[in-house]
Amino acid sequence: MRKKTNLYLRHRPILLVFLLGILFIMSSCRKENIPAPSEFTKEKREQLGNLMKVAIASNMDEFPILQQNSQYDSTYWYVQKLYNQAINVLKNDGQSPSDDRWDKTREWEITILNLDQERTAFVTPGGHLYISTGLLKSLNKEYELYYILTFEATLMHKRYVLNRLINEFNTTTLNNFVSGVAPPPGSATLMDVAKMLGEIDFDEEMTREVDEYSVSSICKSSIFDRTGIVTIMSTLDIDDTKWMQTRRSYDYRNQLDYILNLPVSTGDDCGTFRTNGGYQKYVLDRL
Repeated sequence: MRKKTNLYLRHRPILLVFLLGILFIMSSCRKENIPAPSEFTKEKREQLGNLMKVAIASNMDEFPILQQNSQYDSTYWYVQKLYNQAINVLKNDGQSPSDDRWDKTREWEITILNLDQERTAFVTPGGHLYISTGLLKSLNKEYELYYILTFEATLMHKRYVLNRLINEFNTTTLNNFVSGVAPPPGSATLMDVAKMLGEIDFDEEMTREVDEYSVSSICKSSIFDRTGIVTIMSTLDIDDTKWMQTRRSYDYRNQLDYILNLPVSTGDDCGTFRTNGGYQKYVLDRL
């Protein structure tokens, strides 16, 4: 018995090394199976966005959608028209690799949420945008809405939304949704991801970066005044505006000189157009 014990003691270090080696190999294999965030292409983001749109439409309690009818058709038409203009410069991005570009024929759809008491807006990873009646009613002119539409589109286009979802749910989970792989029992569902969209908290640094991109994009895509955020901040109260709570403002965001001095592309002629009464006619008078 003593010989067997001594033999075990002599070989125990080797056994431990062997077991640790097995664990290391298994761990490495698991890591290799997790897709890198860079592998989540624009095509996959579009597919994920489409799936999330379906999930949102199936939960009217959580997401009460304002139905399109004769009263609200013009509101949908007008907001969608502005959004299409804001995103056109993003969809026509010729700088991305040829195998990782947006589908120019696919519409990034606007959905209005019938939430008068909530001022919110958020965007899916594929560009579909949701905005509440409460936020729409709190704005006064087109250039204010145009800023929000451009800001949200930029959040999505520059991967801020996707990266935050990856932090919450990991690329494997998101990739499985796109691939049609059923989630294991107890794991996150598409509805979990959809609910997270309106809750993602973007810090001051992210907001500042997106403001820079947005101002430049507004000058490229329109003749709208690029200072809509200054008016929004002076009009809306952060305490009851979820959009501002989740897109955290920095100290000088409400300063006109700061926004006007943000860099724009060489040759861009930034406009000064604020309204021609369209927002009042198609949005405020309808809602």
